[in-house]
Amino acid sequence: MKKNIFVIALFVLAGVLYSCTDLSESVRDTALGQEVLEQPDAPEQTLAPVYAGMQNLMASHNWLNNLQSISSYEQITPFRGGTDWFDGGRFIEMHEHTWAPSHVSVIDVWGGTTQGVARAAIAERNIQDLGGAGVLEAEARGLKAVYNYWLLDLFNVAFDKKGEDIGTDNLSTVYRDLEAVDYIISEIDQIESQLPTVNEVGETRFTQAAAIGLKARVLLNKAIYANRYADPSSQTFETADMQSVIDYTTQIINSGNYSLETENYFNMFGLENEGHPELIFAFEQNESTGGYGSMAWFQSSRNRHRTPANPGAVGSDGSAMTQEFYDIWEGFRDDPRFFTRNIPDGGSVPDEEFRWNRGVQIGQQYGIEFEEGSQSQFKRDENGDLLIVALTDFARSGQPMIYTREIGITTDSGHMAGARSLKWDLDPTTVNRGDSNINMPWLRLGEVYLMRAEAYARTGNWGEALNDINELRAARGARQLQANELDSLDDVEREWYFEMYHEHWTRTIQIRFGNWEDTWRDKTSTDPIRRVFPIPQEAIDLAQSEPGYLEQNPGY
Repeated sequence: MKKNIFVIALFVLAGVLYSCTDLSESVRDTALGQEVLEQPDAPEQTLAPVYAGMQNLMASHNWLNNLQSISSYEQITPFRGGTDWFDGGRFIEMHEHTWAPSHVSVIDVWGGTTQGVARAAIAERNIQDLGGAGVLEAEARGLKAVYNYWLLDLFNVAFDKKGEDIGTDNLSTVYRDLEAVDYIISEIDQIESQLPTVNEVGETRFTQAAAIGLKARVLLNKAIYANRYADPSSQTFETADMQSVIDYTTQIINSGNYSLETENYFNMFGLENEGHPELIFAFEQNESTGGYGSMAWFQSSRNRHRTPANPGAVGSDGSAMTQEFYDIWEGFRDDPRFFTRNIPDGGSVPDEEFRWNRGVQIGQQYGIEFEEGSQSQFKRDENGDLLIVALTDFARSGQPMIYTREIGITTDSGHMAGARSLKWDLDPTTVNRGDSNINMPWLRLGEVYLMRAEAYARTGNWGEALNDINELRAARGARQLQANELDSLDDVEREWYFEMYHEHWTRTIQIRFGNWEDTWRDKTSTDPIRRVFPIPQEAIDLAQSEPGYLEQNPGY
């Protein structure tokens, strides 16, 4: 089966895009042909397809967002009003934990991640054949480790496909459990010193710090990956692993190459994040190469306009925050990460000052609205400024746009049900409502602080854990915690959600803290097999010619 994956990927590569001339520039998409492979910068340009493969995985609302967030107690997407967002049941099945090996999002994410491994191996081979620099070969292997980490976390599998095996009958080696952990760590150890720094290539390339952060992330979850179905109380977070997490994260923090966002937390999720000093590794989006803003579009409403310059930049009435996830903010709603105001509830503002309020939105919503009978002109005051009015759901229900706390699959499932996360900005500079130039963080310094704080907590050093959490909270403008507010792993878990919600990691966090089998509204499954997704049946079928090569995960 693996051989088929990589043969297919060879054909896919011909349609992938690039454009780059210098190691410090972005690797972008354009057509890859023989004339490109004959250019001096061809080794670098072969990396473009590897990066491009992250587009759907990270930016689409129904790929990682479905598997990592809608499956968790962070997000829910009901069949809105019996008319919107059924999508074959893909979101309902994911939230209820009733997915099967034929689930479309499972198939999509499996295909995207395995194809990413394939593209990375192809790039590695091309760089070898073209006599490219060792730094580029290391970058290809680093990206292969990124895709393999997704595969490990989601499917409990990793593929060792070597560049020299491309075009041969050699099958990839398949690793699971601790063998997969050791393989990924070993790969990073072999290439780390060869990788560039962020100062050399920027945060949208895989760098030494990204590699170090990946090792920390793997080791923080190692106890889970060692035994995916064990009772959470029996999973041991080894002191040596936690100390390595502390050492790796300290190395990044003390490098001087990164700094926490202190002005506005939401700058990291808008146009301001290009070159942002907190971002360690991010997927670079560009409107000209198909970047899109599904994260903002999916959670906002159809009558919520992002900018007067683009009347079509509206939302979709799709996903919302579960009522349980909304409730974890009780007592912490003064945290700027929960809500930051940019416009008043009423009055008027000049065009250049209008932008969405950010964070969690609940209750009556305010914004700009078309003049009666117009689909392009917005209401204005006598000075020509934009009127800020109480919004109405003209597109669907005709009701005032009042977001409720309560939301469910079978009841409380109307278009206004559920608080909305407007963490991500909808790009106001683009022509089409879904296009975006906003980059997608994969690893940032805020998470590094959280990893170190958790590792300190798991080794009993609560003072240092509190120091890290409070340093992060101070940067965000949130109040400092007292010692009795951070003295349990539940408290640490809460801080992860405050910082990292809506970034495709909530499932991983819930599993690590041992509450994935908990129940919440419309999710009653307590089956531990749901900690791992099934390998798509079509992949299992393709592997039948190699008995035992690719086995289905237990319970499916």
